[in-house]
Amino acid sequence: MEVDVLIVGAGPAGSTTARYCAGKDLDVLMIDRRKEVGHPVQCGEFLPSTEEMYTMFPKSVDLEELFAPATDHVAGEVHRIDLVSPKQRVYGCDFEGVTLDRRAFDKHLARLATDAGARLETSASFRRLENGVARTSLGDIKAKVIVGADGPNSRTAAYAGLERPLMRFPAVTCQADGDFGETIKMLFGSVAPGGYAWIIPKRKGANIGVGVNPMVTDARPSDLFARFASRLGASYRDVTMGFVPMSGPVDETVRGNVVLVGDAAGQVMSSNGGGIPISMVAGRIAGRAIREHINGGLPLSEYERRWRAVLGKPLGNARWTRTLSDLFLSGDSGAEFAMRVLGSRGLARAIRCSKVFYVF
Repeated sequence: MEVDVLIVGAGPAGSTTARYCAGKDLDVLMIDRRKEVGHPVQCGEFLPSTEEMYTMFPKSVDLEELFAPATDHVAGEVHRIDLVSPKQRVYGCDFEGVTLDRRAFDKHLARLATDAGARLETSASFRRLENGVARTSLGDIKAKVIVGADGPNSRTAAYAGLERPLMRFPAVTCQADGDFGETIKMLFGSVAPGGYAWIIPKRKGANIGVGVNPMVTDARPSDLFARFASRLGASYRDVTMGFVPMSGPVDETVRGNVVLVGDAAGQVMSSNGGGIPISMVAGRIAGRAIREHINGGLPLSEYERRWRAVLGKPLGNARWTRTLSDLFLSGDSGAEFAMRVLGSRGLARAIRCSKVFYVF
C-alpha cells in the first residue's frame, strides 16, 4: 500500500495532525492499535480554557478553532485548582477549564480528521520501519511522511532512530463516583512520591489518579493508587495505567521523513503532566507543515522550527520547574518545605508554565 501520509496513533495529536494535512489531493491514513478510539482512557481529562492557553503560550494563535468541545464532550467545569501539601495546607489559584469525556472527545477529533478526508483504521498496529517502509498489521505501507503520534513509548520514534522521552512517569487513573465539587485538587508528598495525586471533578463523579517518579520510590503505582482511593472512600471503575513523559520535549522531532507529535515528542507540560492542548497545537502545526512539504517542497524540518517557536519557551520553563521539584517532592518534609517557599503565587506560576521565581 502507498499513501502520502501515515499517522500512527489516533489520539488528539494524531487526529489533529490528520485533520490539518488531509484533503482531496493527499491520501492520509491514520492507524490505531485500539479497537475503539478514545478507550481506554489513560488521562486526567482536563482541558484548560482558551484564555488560560493564551496566557501559558502567548505565541499561539486561533486556539478557538482547536478547542471548542461540544456540550456532550464536556463532563464538568473547573474554576479553581487547589494544591494540597502533605500537612493539608491548601494553596489555591483561580484556573478556568473543563473536564472532558475523553472517550467522546477523541472520537470527535478523529471524526474531524475523517471529515477533512483522512482515513482511519482501528485495531491496526505499527510493528517496525524497514528501509522507509512501515510494517503494520495491515501489511506494508510506503508513505512520503510518517507521523509518530503513538505515545511516550513510541515505536515509530525507536525505529526511526529518534530519542524517546527519557522520564516516563507511571500513572494510574480511574473514574470515581460521588460529588467532588468544581475544584481540581493536586495532592503532594508521599501520597504520590515525586509526582502528585489528583481529583479532577465532573458533574457526576471525578477522574482520580496518581502519577509517581519511579526514580524516588519502590512502591507499586497500583498500590499507591489503591491507598489513595481508599483514603477518599470512593467507589471507582475503569482503572487504567499508562505513562506520562515528564522530561520535556525530545531534542529532535524530525528525522528523514518521520515526524513526532504529542507525547511521542515529549510535548507535555512537565510541571503538571498536561498534554491534551499541547498535542493539538503541535498537531495543527505538523499537519500544515506536512501539507506544505508534500505540495510545495517546504523542508519537513520547518515543523520543528515552528512548534518550538510557539511552545518551546513555556515547555522549557515547565521542564526547569520539574527539575527543581525533583529535589523536594519525594517525601512529605521536602514537599511541605517547597510549597511553603513557593506559596500560592509561585505554585500558580508553575502550573501555568512560567518560571516559579522571576529570577530563575
